[in-house]
Amino acid sequence: MANVTYDVLWRETMRDLLDMLELDPPQDQDEEEAFQHFSYLYIKYVQIFKNLEDCYDQHVHPQKRIDIKEVLEAVMGRMLEIKEYLVQLSGLKFISFDDILVDLKLIPETLELPVPRYFVDERKKDLDMRERLVSTLIAARDADKEVEPEPPEAGFSLEDAIRMIQVNERGRQGKQRAKFMKEIVRQDELERKLREIGQPETDPDQAAVVIQKLFRGFKTLKQARLMREEELVFIGMKEPEQKPRELDPIARQTDIRSRRKIIQAQNKDEYEEALVSIRRKIYDDEGVDMREQMMDKIRQWFVAYREQNEAFPDYPDEEDGGSLFIFDPPPVVEEDEEGGDDKDGKGGKDEKKKDDKGKGKKGEEEAEDEGPQELPISDFVLRMQSCTEKFCQVWQDRDEAQNFAQKYDAELIRDALRPGVRDEIRIKEVDEVMRNELENLKAAVEKGKKGKKGKKGKKKGKKGKKLIPFFFPLPPPSLPRPRPPSRPRPRPPSRPRPRPPSPSRPRPRPPTRPRPPSRPRPPPQRCYPPPHLPRPGQEREERAERSDAG
Repeated sequence: MANVTYDVLWRETMRDLLDMLELDPPQDQDEEEAFQHFSYLYIKYVQIFKNLEDCYDQHVHPQKRIDIKEVLEAVMGRMLEIKEYLVQLSGLKFISFDDILVDLKLIPETLELPVPRYFVDERKKDLDMRERLVSTLIAARDADKEVEPEPPEAGFSLEDAIRMIQVNERGRQGKQRAKFMKEIVRQDELERKLREIGQPETDPDQAAVVIQKLFRGFKTLKQARLMREEELVFIGMKEPEQKPRELDPIARQTDIRSRRKIIQAQNKDEYEEALVSIRRKIYDDEGVDMREQMMDKIRQWFVAYREQNEAFPDYPDEEDGGSLFIFDPPPVVEEDEEGGDDKDGKGGKDEKKKDDKGKGKKGEEEAEDEGPQELPISDFVLRMQSCTEKFCQVWQDRDEAQNFAQKYDAELIRDALRPGVRDEIRIKEVDEVMRNELENLKAAVEKGKKGKKGKKGKKKGKKGKKLIPFFFPLPPPSLPRPRPPSRPRPRPPSRPRPRPPSPSRPRPRPPTRPRPPSRPRPPPQRCYPPPHLPRPGQEREERAERSDAG
């Protein structure tokens, strides 16, 4: 069958599964109603299981097979859960579904559970290795045993064997000769009787009628024999005749399955190679943008934390997930308001204990009155719901007209690998860089705080003393003092003069004047403090001179 056949079967089965998920959540029912309800679910899940197993075995698209296998395992788990629940309700290990099969107009073969073929196909290498190991151990065990010589069989000698063959051959020839002679004698007897009676020659028309009668009888008997054989085959009293391999549909289906298995292996190898190449391409093409975006977001978190707590945070360790909670923060749990004092709390605890004791006695009576309780939602049901949602989002409306060979889809691979590449970049590159950056920021902030404390201490120590201005030392008196650089004077703009027009030039231009030679600029000199300011220690010397003169 073609790929479209199993694709259509998969879509129909997923629609049936969606309908079953609407009925699967347990409801408040009596035991009889619950038994009927879960029996119906069990039969439907068996049908869905068979269809999904066929789809998984025959599909060649590698990504579809992954999704089908996930749904198939969830359906098998839910089917076993329902069977266990039915056994608990009925108290019997063997459950009869005859009434429900009659209502649904199904045959008993519907409940036959085949072993999934992928149990053997996907473990073929392990099974072959186990068979080889067992055969090797058996051969080693037999080699250790001593081979006992077999006693000679008491047989015929060569002469006795030749004599027995001769006796049998002579007997066979005598039987053939006797049969031939008996036929000759019977024919002679028939001819003699005809000569005695004197029967006239047979009419050709009458002979033709006899021949037709005999042929029709032979033909009718042959048809009756064939009809009898077909009836015996139909009721199962006789095995059907083996047809030629070219015409046998079962053999043809086996050949098609073997060819599809080869295509499955090829597509799977290509898919695994594409996973490696596309992952590398995502890292090369999108890794830089991912890195910058994550680093910007972590820096924003640094700033926001500092504004809120007036200090930089501690970077999380790799064991705790690194910067994962920055991008995917855990849900905030609202704490209950603590009301009352400790005494009230103790009183509340005592009251709770009393209430619990009272409820313990009433609980049993209420459990008996309530009847059957709701069953919790199974994990397999949640898995089936997630698989159906993924099917509706990815495969239901996907156009695969161009993918006739059912190869892998590169876009789906990119969407699946992008989160993994992002986590790898975050753990191996971004966290290390941002951890070092955070340490540098903390060191810079601590250094700034220490500098401010040192300046405040110096100011407190110099309080009450007169500050002496500090200037660069003047040059010695023997050297001439440098002059300040002269400012260049602005030049007056030159006035254009009229020029007689020439025939080659449409517009007149003023005559150009030669520029005067530019004055050489003085070399750059160092600036010193003006001479009217006192040099260091001058006031002290003048004060000492006045005190000596006084």
